[in-house]
Amino acid sequence: MTWTAVARKDFEDAIRSRWVAGLSALFVLLVSAAAYLVRPSPGQTIGSNQILNSLFVRDALVTTLVPLIALIVAYNAVVGERESGSLKLLLSLPHSRADVVFGKVLGRSGAIAAPIAVGFLLPALIFLVVPAVNFDVVSYVGYTLLTAVLAVCFVSIAVGFSTAASSSRRAIAGAIGIYFLFVPLWGAVRFPLQFYLGAGGGPSWLPLSGQQVLRMLTLINPTGSFKTVSNAFMQGALYTQGDVNMQVSATLMLVVWILVPPLLGLLWFQEADL
Repeated sequence: MTWTAVARKDFEDAIRSRWVAGLSALFVLLVSAAAYLVRPSPGQTIGSNQILNSLFVRDALVTTLVPLIALIVAYNAVVGERESGSLKLLLSLPHSRADVVFGKVLGRSGAIAAPIAVGFLLPALIFLVVPAVNFDVVSYVGYTLLTAVLAVCFVSIAVGFSTAASSSRRAIAGAIGIYFLFVPLWGAVRFPLQFYLGAGGGPSWLPLSGQQVLRMLTLINPTGSFKTVSNAFMQGALYTQGDVNMQVSATLMLVVWILVPPLLGLLWFQEADL
């Protein structure tokens, strides 16, 4: 299975990148700052789950910064080697094009998972020694893993674009477009729709209720699916309580985002003239 060799080399190359090092340091600093800012008042206690579910950590850092870092880390994974000519050398070795694509996904996923793990580890050390914080190890580790899954979704999207793009400019344009669509613009469009559909609006020809449309909009966006799964997990209700169908659908949607973009890119890549 030569995709493992591709993944190993790509991980090592990505880790040495100044972009990755700088963004990793930024993420570690911001998560550590969040651990300091979201702290209990004197004489009170706070749970680590409350800190992770705070707007500063979940919305300002995890669902805003992690997708951006993942896209930057991965957008040039394939097209960069294609432009430099090293892709032809790579394919002259016993690697198939599928090995290259999925090896890149795995390698870049490891490159983004490493700073996420470090970024959450440092605040965890602080929580362990601060008496005012009730630290839940299982929930904290689980949330860190879910954050890594969100990052892998955007790595897969970026590698898919990178595989199909003919130039780095097009790959980065696609990555930027995806980021703005799923992060700032999605909320800007969803909130007015939420009021409109919640008030009974919507075209009569649409075979879905307003609530079903809103659920679909939540699931399609990887960050929305992540919030659905992570919120249920942090409440100890994942797949057992609440809207279980929504939780399962969100989990499956995350899997779809991990698998489908590289597969679509590979379909084009198989026929591409290098």
